[in-house]
Amino acid sequence: MKVGIFGGIGSYLSYLVWNNYNSNQVELYSLNTELQNEVVQNCPSLTSYRPPAFFCGFLHTVIPTISRPKEKHISFLEKLGDTGISVDFVDKGQSINSNQPLLLIIPGLTGKVQNGYVNSLITQAHQYGFNNICIYTYRMLSKEANFQFVPPFQDYGIDFQGADKEYFRDDVVAGQTTRVDLAADLHFTLKYIKDKYQFKQILAIGCSYGGVQLGNYLGRFQEHSYIDAGVTVCSPHNITDCERNISTIMDLTMTYILRRGLKINKHLFDDPKNYPQQWKPQISKAMKSLLVHQFDMYYTSQIYGYKSQVEYYKHFSSCERFQQITIPMLCIAAKDDYAVNIKALSLNKLLSNKQTIVCLAKSGGHIGFLEGLNADSTWFPKPALEFLQYFSKEQEMEFKAQ
Repeated sequence: MKVGIFGGIGSYLSYLVWNNYNSNQVELYSLNTELQNEVVQNCPSLTSYRPPAFFCGFLHTVIPTISRPKEKHISFLEKLGDTGISVDFVDKGQSINSNQPLLLIIPGLTGKVQNGYVNSLITQAHQYGFNNICIYTYRMLSKEANFQFVPPFQDYGIDFQGADKEYFRDDVVAGQTTRVDLAADLHFTLKYIKDKYQFKQILAIGCSYGGVQLGNYLGRFQEHSYIDAGVTVCSPHNITDCERNISTIMDLTMTYILRRGLKINKHLFDDPKNYPQQWKPQISKAMKSLLVHQFDMYYTSQIYGYKSQVEYYKHFSSCERFQQITIPMLCIAAKDDYAVNIKALSLNKLLSNKQTIVCLAKSGGHIGFLEGLNADSTWFPKPALEFLQYFSKEQEMEFKAQ
């Protein structure tokens, strides 16, 4: 009798494993059927995701975070003057080739070269032939952040006298003070790289909050952007819905990460000369915050120039910018992402752009996407890199034909 019961359970579990490896694990969305078919044909990994059976989003998220990197990559930090902005060229040596595209990785709040998902992305990028790779470190995460720095094209694409006026503080609208403008910082960085190294193409992958920055930049700068094709991975395109639906454990975890990020440069706020006098950040309260919206109320919204965290979430949500994006985009997300709830994807708004394809996986957690029976590899870099590689070659062929 016991043998029969255990045999039945074993058979059922075997069926679940078999079914997992033989069923489609992703859903693709696009209003452009021709583009979708074209991408599927040229990006085989997009539909070949096979996650480990019985893995939940939490395991997908945690295991890559605590695992030791399989490979170590050497980074060469390049500072952009005294701005506090920098880029890490990975495994550079003397191998920069301006005739090959640059792969720019815009990480989330924890993105360093040796971090799990960034390390996996770099390793697989080399396998796909990408040799020019750099990691973008934005001003907010630098201990040498220059909060007085105003990049060229500050507030480009923002209408302070019209639709955008309601989101920003009066002193910002009136031009009495400046603010940290992440999109302008990114444009400044891209121009610096383009001018110095003369890359013919720049391709970008934005992970988590990095994808929000990427979407904002592309939507605001449109045809004036320096990026030729882009991918976002597990990005909260609707920050308001993300904050409303984030799980408690991830809310606490993300707030801890934010506090740790602020700890890097909070010493700069000891001297009022280091930042515009109109800013009113409450550093001590931010460092005691337990939840993300508290931290953003006391700190983030203040230095970004918003009236409150509510306006910040509404205005900075990249889903509102997608309709204006002029380049091919792939957005990868997971249904079981504990940090970025599926509601924060804003699928309909992303699909308002006919150059956008959304890939929604049944499981994968937050930038996890482990695959294989032993969960020994990461899936998302493959479709991301194939997508960028395909459009890179397409654009190169168009350029040669002209």
